[in-house]
Amino acid sequence: MFNLKIGATAAYTYAFRGTAINLNDYLISIKTLPELGIYNFDLEILQPQHVAIYESKDNIKWLKETLANNKVNVVGFTAWACVELIHSIKEENQQHGYQLFAKIARIARDFNAEYIHLGSDMISEYIVQRDSTYVAAPVTKVAIPDSLSYQNILDDYAKRLAKLAQIAQDNGLKFSIEPRANSLICGADSFMDIYRRAGHSNLYCCLDVVHCAFHRENLPIAIEKVSQRLLVFQLCNAIPGQMIHYPLAEGSIEIKPILRALRKINFQGYLMLEIYRSGKDNKDIVDSWYKEGMAMIKKEELK
Repeated sequence: MFNLKIGATAAYTYAFRGTAINLNDYLISIKTLPELGIYNFDLEILQPQHVAIYESKDNIKWLKETLANNKVNVVGFTAWACVELIHSIKEENQQHGYQLFAKIARIARDFNAEYIHLGSDMISEYIVQRDSTYVAAPVTKVAIPDSLSYQNILDDYAKRLAKLAQIAQDNGLKFSIEPRANSLICGADSFMDIYRRAGHSNLYCCLDVVHCAFHRENLPIAIEKVSQRLLVFQLCNAIPGQMIHYPLAEGSIEIKPILRALRKINFQGYLMLEIYRSGKDNKDIVDSWYKEGMAMIKKEELK
C-alpha cells in the first residue's frame, strides 16, 4: 500500500465562492472537508486585500479553533498576491513583493504550515494579454524587447526565486514554485533549469496537471524529471490547450499513471486536489467532485 498525504488547495473554496472570499467561506470549507475525507488544506492570499482576513486576532482565533475542532491541518499557504510584484521589472515593485511575501510567510508560520507556494508567470511589463478563464490565468500574448537576452531574464528570475526561498527558509518553511503555461517556468525541464540557476536548496516544485497538460507534457515523465524536488502535486483532470481544472473523472488525462509515477519516486510531498471550473458552481456539486476524486485516489492506493 502506498500512503499519500492528500489535501485540497484553496481552489476548493474558490470553486463555489469565486474570488469574493471572506473568512466565513474558509470556515465553511474547513468544516466540510473532513466530510469529504480531506484533512489537509492550503490557505491562500489571492489578492492584497485578502491579507486583511489574517490581520484580525478574532479571525485568527476562529480559524485556528475551527481547524482544531475539525482536525484539519493548514499544510501550505499560497502567496498569490505577490505574483505580479515579484515578476515586475521595477525594483520598487520587487521590494514590495518581497515584503508582502515575508508577511504572508509569517502568517503561514503562525498556522504551522509546511510550505509557502507561488506560481510562475511572465514578466509583468511584457504581458500583452492573459487567458480569461480565471483570475491571473497565464498569458496568451507576450512582447519581450528585442534588446533583451532571454537567458539574462532567466538568470535574474532565478535570483528572485532564491531570495524568496531564503525568506521562506528564515520562517521555517519550504518554498515551492509552480510551473505555469506560457510562464518563465512552464514545465519540469524549465523548473530544473531555474533550480540549477538559483542554486538554493529550499527551492521546490509544485506540478499542476492543467499547466503541464496545456503544453502536452507527459505527466509521469515530468514527475520523474523533478523527482525529489517535487513538494506538491496539484491533481485534477484537464484537456490540453485549456485552462480548466476538471474533476478527475472528466478531461482527457489518465490519472492512474500519475499516481503510479508518484509511487515510483516514493513521493513524500502533498497530493492536493485542485478542481475549479468557473468559481460559480453549486457547493454540493463541488463537494461531489472532491469526494469522487478522493475515492479514486484511495482505490489506487490500495493496489
